[in-house]
Amino acid sequence: MRKTAIGLAITFAVCTQVAFSQPAAPKKVTEVRIEGLERVSEQVARARIEIQPGSAFNQRAVARDIRRLYELGFFTNIVADVTAAPGGLVLTYQVEEKRVIESVKIVGNKKINERRIRGVLSLREGGPFIPEACDEERESILDYYETKGFANASVDIIADKIGPSRVRVTYVIDEGPKARIRSIHFVGNESLSQRKLRKLMKTKKARWFLGGRYEETKLEQDLAKLISEYGNYGHLEAVIDKTDMVYTDNGKGLNLTVYLDEGAEYHVDTLDINHNIVFDDDELLEVVEVQAGDIHDKGQVAKDAKALEDSYQASGYVDARVQPQVTLNRENKTTNVVYDLTEGDLKYIREIIITGNEITKDEIIRRHVVLLPGERYDGQARDASKRSIENTRYFDEVRLTLQDPLEEDSYFTDLLVDVEEGKTDSFNFGAGFSTQDGLGGFAELRLNNFDISNWPRFSGGGQRLALKLNVGSRRDQYSISFTDPEFLGYPFSFGFDLFNESYKVTGGADYQQDKKGVQLRLAKSLSPYVTLRTSWRYETTNISALPFYVNEELRQQRGKSTTISTRYALERNTINNYRDPSAGSKHTVSLELAGLIGGDNHFVKIEHDSTWYWSLSEEAKWVLSFRTREGWMTEFGGSRYTPLQDRLYAGGATTVRGYKNRDIGPSSREFVFFGSTFATGGDARLISNLEVKYKVTDMIRLYGFADAGGVWENGDFSLGDMKYSIGLGLGMDVPAMGPIRVDYGYPINPDGHQGSGRLHLISGLRF
Repeated sequence: MRKTAIGLAITFAVCTQVAFSQPAAPKKVTEVRIEGLERVSEQVARARIEIQPGSAFNQRAVARDIRRLYELGFFTNIVADVTAAPGGLVLTYQVEEKRVIESVKIVGNKKINERRIRGVLSLREGGPFIPEACDEERESILDYYETKGFANASVDIIADKIGPSRVRVTYVIDEGPKARIRSIHFVGNESLSQRKLRKLMKTKKARWFLGGRYEETKLEQDLAKLISEYGNYGHLEAVIDKTDMVYTDNGKGLNLTVYLDEGAEYHVDTLDINHNIVFDDDELLEVVEVQAGDIHDKGQVAKDAKALEDSYQASGYVDARVQPQVTLNRENKTTNVVYDLTEGDLKYIREIIITGNEITKDEIIRRHVVLLPGERYDGQARDASKRSIENTRYFDEVRLTLQDPLEEDSYFTDLLVDVEEGKTDSFNFGAGFSTQDGLGGFAELRLNNFDISNWPRFSGGGQRLALKLNVGSRRDQYSISFTDPEFLGYPFSFGFDLFNESYKVTGGADYQQDKKGVQLRLAKSLSPYVTLRTSWRYETTNISALPFYVNEELRQQRGKSTTISTRYALERNTINNYRDPSAGSKHTVSLELAGLIGGDNHFVKIEHDSTWYWSLSEEAKWVLSFRTREGWMTEFGGSRYTPLQDRLYAGGATTVRGYKNRDIGPSSREFVFFGSTFATGGDARLISNLEVKYKVTDMIRLYGFADAGGVWENGDFSLGDMKYSIGLGLGMDVPAMGPIRVDYGYPINPDGHQGSGRLHLISGLRF
């Protein structure tokens, strides 16, 4: 504005000098004109003018008029012009009104939010339009885009007149390609390696044509994480001096350099606990990991404070709080750590309040709550209750919180159980082809929160109903299963299974196997983690369509046979999440006895199944699991063999992937010395599965696995007969649908007939 005013003054001086240099200029003003007005009223402008028609011309008065017109604030330029006219002079004030910005438009921005661009602009809607400011506006936008990794951006500014002294300003942005990070380098790091620091960052350099996009917000978070990580290694005063970004390849590439000042390494000098009454120092110091003399681990100190809180809360002190106070001795490079405690009062559960359940009955949720009214609050029991409710898979969200009752009683608290109902039912399906089972498919309708007494909705009772159907060119299966976790209000589970299966065995001896029966099940929870199960099974099997000259292995099992068995199992389950486990374990050991209370088949079967899960990262993105299964069985009494349908098998999607179903272990030829082979199963089995899972997103999982398994008979056990496979898998947990998983297994040491790899599909649809 100052430059504009000076220019106006010079213009005025030149014009007036030219005008006043005319020797015959009249001295009397006959007319005063104001030209260039659009928005400003002429009456307002004339009210500021000193020289009027009929008055003598005075240059100083003209200068005063120009100054007063400027003071109105409506004009950017004013020029006075004097011309001769009959009888005197005509004085004309030529004004240029300030242009007002009617609107500001930003177009072409796809990657950067418009609100952020407007934040760097000085021209505003309703403000004056200053053409000279356009260059500064352009540079501000370009500078901002460069900080976001767009070094090739360009900006055009267009001012369109849309009315009297009104303009529309349009910023036309061409963002250009975003720079991709070519390298990330650190300067000044000694304690932590370049690899370690890069691994901490979400900002990554480009790999081929993937990734590497620069995002300022993500980089700022990464830098904060780096400083936090240095605190975990005793460098409590670490700082980032600066970051340099050098663009290459005409703005397409970006080299990022981070300059670090690690500072000194601090050790813990003293460790104290204040204001503890319930527990003495020695008991509490056993909980913490960072001790006097150790490197000061900032993150672990915070975890230790949380562990102290958890210890108090597990003992009923709900309101216990622990605040770590750290004092630095910069001269000795040591710290003094004091855990300041507020213990609070011992709390007891007054009432358990359940909310949010519109479908599921209160008692279904309440039976999963380990804490009972009147008991002392226990933080571990609370966590076990939450895990147990989540593992029902009835709810999308489960929240357990505490609320002090309105009555003033400092010793009681209410436990609030708030749930969000989820989709509990599922429809599973699959289809495929194999040389063993032929072309076929399966479907399963599973109602996981069924209520047989709630007509017509039939939901909310915590019961489980499953209808299964397998239809194929060789195998047909039908079954119905029902389970009531709390039968008739008693604290044990009851269920039954009805099944019918027809299977045409081919690929060697061709025969028909028909199987049908019923199974009754009972279970009792011995603790939040341990369950005792028992079942009784009645089954009839008919093996038919066998030629009389077939192998004795099959001929002796021709015709109908009945199996009546009782099974006992003990299970311990501490898995943290049934649907997507990342910690805990599940162990089952079982004993099955057939023939003690009738039936044609007499055998005993012992099986063990254990699975462990370990989280390899704090966010549980990487999870390692290991599963091992062992089994052994033998006939007894008058039986000369164990029935084919109850023998132990391996191979397929649930045992050793990459092999056909039941294709590992003993086999026999159709006619003793010649003919095709068929799987006969065995009386001993060993299966191991090692798997690593990577959680790409909340919906997508990647898997890598290694399987091993073997089946033997007649005590002919040898680890040299084990079959091995490796493979990869892709899993998706689709919202409103359910889990879908595809595995491809590659056999490492197959026999000649077992192929070179197989695809396995497991899918589910939730509704």
